[in-house]
Amino acid sequence: MIPSLILIIIKKIKILLIQSTFLFIFFLLLKTSVFAQQNKEVKVGILLGFTGNVESLTPSMADSAELAFNEVANEIDLTNEISFKIQRADTTCNNTNKAKNAAKKLIEEGVDAIIGAACPEITKKIAEEIFIPKKVLMISPADSSNELTGLKDNNYVFRTTPPKIRGSQILADITKDRGIRNLAISYSSDRDYKKFAENYDKALKKNNIKTSVMVPHNQSTNDYSKHISTLTAAGGDALAVISDINSGGDKVIKSMLDIGMFNTFILPDGMIEEDIINNFKEKNLKKSFGYMPGLSNLGSKKFVDLAQKSGIDPDSPYTSESYDAAAIIILYNYAKIYSESNTNNIIYDVSNKPGIKIYPGEIKKAIKILRDGKKINYEGATGVEFDEFGDTFGSFVEVDFKKGKLKGKKLR
Repeated sequence: MIPSLILIIIKKIKILLIQSTFLFIFFLLLKTSVFAQQNKEVKVGILLGFTGNVESLTPSMADSAELAFNEVANEIDLTNEISFKIQRADTTCNNTNKAKNAAKKLIEEGVDAIIGAACPEITKKIAEEIFIPKKVLMISPADSSNELTGLKDNNYVFRTTPPKIRGSQILADITKDRGIRNLAISYSSDRDYKKFAENYDKALKKNNIKTSVMVPHNQSTNDYSKHISTLTAAGGDALAVISDINSGGDKVIKSMLDIGMFNTFILPDGMIEEDIINNFKEKNLKKSFGYMPGLSNLGSKKFVDLAQKSGIDPDSPYTSESYDAAAIIILYNYAKIYSESNTNNIIYDVSNKPGIKIYPGEIKKAIKILRDGKKINYEGATGVEFDEFGDTFGSFVEVDFKKGKLKGKKLR
């Protein structure tokens, strides 16, 4: 009887040992699987025009992007899962070959995502030829080119600044509110600005504003005499210069100021730079106005406080958009760990409604919410909400030129 009982006990012990061994192996495999996801290094390239046309804007944009990464850089529980390695690279903004070489070098170094580019022709070229084929995520904080909308990118190209077509509608509304009833339009021969001018003109008509003339200017020439004569003959309450400083817009303004024809200039975001102040005396622009992509009502104060504490000028163009681009890349990578999906559709999951709203300075909070299996809605500084093309509706700030400085007047 006793030997039989001993045999039964021994048999049960063997079964328990086998079960324990299986459990041990299971948890070991589970732990190994978890750690396979942890300690992952994600390389992010900040690919912007550090030299060239927009070099005055780029440092604040890059610093603002890095500000977001700094929020998670020293958090041990977060860096155990993902550590971000940031590398800056220069597109020059106006040299496509140099931009491609910079992009290829980042690919060779194994980047997983790109913040950039900023300039229209550059962004589209490097996206189509380099980053989309290599399946590298791109988020541009500054390229408002209409050509990016509808790009066949398989959800690898997004932007945190809205497309120009949206800006044309905003500018028409501002023009109406300023009491302008008749104006001339000079636009850059660049096809993006041509489309902007056409949409702006249509929106003006809906606002019962007359366009006296709409003519292109050629950035490659220094002789604007014929162009100026056409604008002068047409006249108007103001001149809308649909361009950027490096596409002839500054030359048109200078020519008009030299002959004293117009004293009110209407400017899109491409003309809203500190250089416009530096190039012309403040008194010549004091009646002028325009817009630039701006901050959302809810996220603006938090971003402004965050940027100022870090010595970043929050009013510098595209700083808030750069911060948002970086924050979305961070949250996208953490969401991939906690989600069963591994597609770029996760970008929409972390950025769009529904979900718990996340603002600047709350990236760590957002990651913890994702860990708990809950959904977030990254509003950020600019009210990010991506459509099916990877475009964001955005928000805009009406801009005046006061006392030699750009002054935001009203959020649109």
